Amino acid sequence: ARRWRPSDRLDMLLIALLSSVSGVSVVWSEAGTAVGQPVSVLQTDSHRLLLIGRVVVGAEYRMEWARDQAVFSGMALMQSVGFLTEPVPRRVLALGLGSGTAPAFLRARGIATDVVEIEPKVIAAAEAHFLFGEHRAPGSTLCADAVAYMRNATGGAPASASLLYDAILSDLFDGDNPMGLLDADQLRALKADWLQPETGVLALNIVAFRTGPHARLARAVAATLRSVFRHVVVYADHDPRAADGDSSLPGNLLFLASDTAVAKRLATPPDEGDPPESSFYLHAHFKGWAPPELAAAADGEEGDVLAAGSGGGGEP
Repeated sequence: ARRWRPSDRLDMLLIALLSSVSGVSVVWSEAGTAVGQPVSVLQTDSHRLLLIGRVVVGAEYRMEWARDQAVFSGMALMQSVGFLTEPVPRRVLALGLGSGTAPAFLRARGIATDVVEIEPKVIAAAEAHFLFGEHRAPGSTLCADAVAYMRNATGGAPASASLLYDAILSDLFDGDNPMGLLDADQLRALKADWLQPETGVLALNIVAFRTGPHARLARAVAATLRSVFRHVVVYADHDPRAADGDSSLPGNLLFLASDTAVAKRLATPPDEGDPPESSFYLHAHFKGWAPPELAAAADGEEGDVLAAGSGGGGEP
């Protein structure tokens, strides 16, 4: 049997970190030049973590055999871009780096993955202290504000069709920062200027509620994507029908949008008996984790279409 990531509860680990419990050591720390807060690498006996201020933006297992597995289920979910077929992605653009879990996974599969990250210290930390540093190619890493770059303020849309991306992976929204690329006009520009026509896929990760009074954001994101793309599907990072789940809590939601039937293009790996805590298990099962509460919005039948200055469709 192949190995899997340990089933540590990461919420307890974060509590330990933020409470300065003994056993947590600082590997590296420098003042951030773009985000205004220190960028730090901390580690415990089992994990290495990347923080901006007191916010964990990436993590990795220290055991050599587990380093290529995603610590956070949301990161494992974003790796699913690597399972696209018809066509298999050749070029992917990742907006936001963290510790580089998803870009490293894609590059290891031979997919040229360009990364845009605003904080140079995050890039330095990811390259020096995480597996991302062992996968610096294929693809390039650019230090720039991703939203401004996509709007051509500090970059420029690819000049020819051969340089357009097969997929764009956006992990910019954390429930607190500006909506950035989530309004319909920006999404239309992104689709026209950066994605391959017809087959291009936008993969958008947010942390949001999928049920209850605060689910308006998730429905609005699905409806907005559906107003721009012909096909939208939403996946949770856990089984939404699981008896032990709590649908009242927010979680990672991955929205995949394309002008082709993107769900049919995902060739997920088989279940090989790995435990539910593992990345392997998530990769084998996430296609069955589409939250039914968001199906109507993904079909364009409900939800607010976000426009510039709309405020994001309410609370997350």
